[in-house]
Amino acid sequence: MKSPAPLLPVLVAGLVTIVAGGAMSLQGRANGLLGPILGHSVFAALVSFIIGLTLAGTTLLCSPRSRTGALNLIRLVRTHAMPWWMMLGGLSGGLVVIAQASTVPIMGVAMFTMAFVSGQVTGGLVVDSTRLPPGGKQRLTFFRAFGVLIVIAALIYGASERLTMGVPLWALLLPFVSGALTSVQQAFNGRIKAATGSVIVATTVNFAVGFLALLVAAGVIMFSGVTWAGFPTEPTQWWMLLGGAFGVTFIGLTALTVAKLGVLLLSLFSLFGNLVGALLLDLLLPTPGSLVSTTTVISAAMVLLGIAMTIMPSSGNRPGPSPRT
Repeated sequence: MKSPAPLLPVLVAGLVTIVAGGAMSLQGRANGLLGPILGHSVFAALVSFIIGLTLAGTTLLCSPRSRTGALNLIRLVRTHAMPWWMMLGGLSGGLVVIAQASTVPIMGVAMFTMAFVSGQVTGGLVVDSTRLPPGGKQRLTFFRAFGVLIVIAALIYGASERLTMGVPLWALLLPFVSGALTSVQQAFNGRIKAATGSVIVATTVNFAVGFLALLVAAGVIMFSGVTWAGFPTEPTQWWMLLGGAFGVTFIGLTALTVAKLGVLLLSLFSLFGNLVGALLLDLLLPTPGSLVSTTTVISAAMVLLGIAMTIMPSSGNRPGPSPRT
């Protein structure tokens, strides 16, 4: 087994992942506001993925290194050196955007974030016990388990206030499930990045797969009688279309840092950035479902404590040798 890596690179990767988490909170607000305008949450998810795919695909086409990486990925899949199902991480991304557009108008960005990241942390702990992450299987230690327990306790504490206000159960379960699946997505993204040497390739694959799935879903919804209400008409609403750009930022940065952090630590850092961003949005730009209270702020501080526990040098959370692809 490799000796523990220096702490500084892990902290740098953690800061980058916090920025990615902040982008996720902006994506949640944009898609949450866009869904009612377009007529359905799936429509908002589709628009988000169209923009994300356009940005990621254009970048890939303009980068010789990324084009080479894409060709290598095709070769790896054709020769079965990489399983085809590792291309399906975008399905999770599509579910995340649907969850944002469906639940943020009901309970605000902060509450969505708490439900989402509780699933993300739980999923990260499970995924890190497998060989899916590019850094290989990571052993479970006391500090890792205790840190996750602190984070989950923080989320339960913060969510309890909203539960008493009548937030429906499905609104909590949908982001939780999408968060758990995001851990699998991040492991897949890290494997694609490791195999191709390109974050852009991993990001483009995510958006391409998610776009195709959402296109089918939108067609089914429109066939059932739901109509497209049209794009935002007010100049101040056009920023809502940037959800896909925020998604590109999140996927790209997390694909870059997952090999250094592992899925669990990546989930914890992105959770903190997501939560802080959500708190600031609900505090500075509140919507009808927004609520920032002392309970919410305390829960954020507890999350930071949980992250500190998991990155202690003695916790054994450094990635091991990368698995073969």
